[in-house]
Amino acid sequence: MQMDSVRSLALWETAASKNGGPAQALPSGGAAFADVLQTASQPAGSFADMWKAAYGKYFPQGAGQWFYHVMDASGISDAEWQHNDFPFGRLMREEPDASVLSWRPSRANPPQLDAEVQAKTQATLGRHAIFVPPELDEKMRHDPALARKAADAVERVYSFHRPQPFLPMPGTKFYGTRTYGSVIVLNEEGEVEHACVTSGGGMIGPDEHTLRQIEREQAKKRERREAAHRIAAEAAEKHLRLAAIHDTQYWKTEVV
Repeated sequence: MQMDSVRSLALWETAASKNGGPAQALPSGGAAFADVLQTASQPAGSFADMWKAAYGKYFPQGAGQWFYHVMDASGISDAEWQHNDFPFGRLMREEPDASVLSWRPSRANPPQLDAEVQAKTQATLGRHAIFVPPELDEKMRHDPALARKAADAVERVYSFHRPQPFLPMPGTKFYGTRTYGSVIVLNEEGEVEHACVTSGGGMIGPDEHTLRQIEREQAKKRERREAAHRIAAEAAEKHLRLAAIHDTQYWKTEVV
């Protein structure tokens, strides 16, 4: 599939201006969702709005890049989509890589903790893309009920992957900010064909009380080490003095 035949949009069409003027032309090529919202008015309740609202309902992080692609990606097989090497990041761009539609793995399915898999996951964080077949995009423009149905299907994806309440072990604390990424593929009926939600960032470490306790314990250990070194040094010095006295007495005896 040639990329110049794929229209990557941030919304289906711009609404007519408030004064009744004609609707503006659709942007060609890829467009960042946030950028289009700033430069063009949008019909209330559009599917692009509902998609972003569904995400914001279940995830605290609302910032990031958002890409609405009018492109049929439903032909990706389940086996490829579920492979840990699948290049999700190549779909989460202003200009998605159409060659991903025919992607095939070059190795056995690696574990999720594989270094390459982790690097690819990190590259998806903060980016969100949704793929809508041209037929569905056209239908949803004229059928709000269908758009609502598709939005509900998307919302179920996010509700399923909703972050669980973080329950740290006693004495621990979560540091940093958790970041998410997502890519969703719809079919012509407005159903979710494929979906992936990624997350990363932050770390678990000791809380403030535990940190102070660790610092106190480390200070005590330093004091004990210093005391042990001091005792050893004093013992060595005493041994040298005694050895020197013994040698002096020995030589006096020999002289006599």
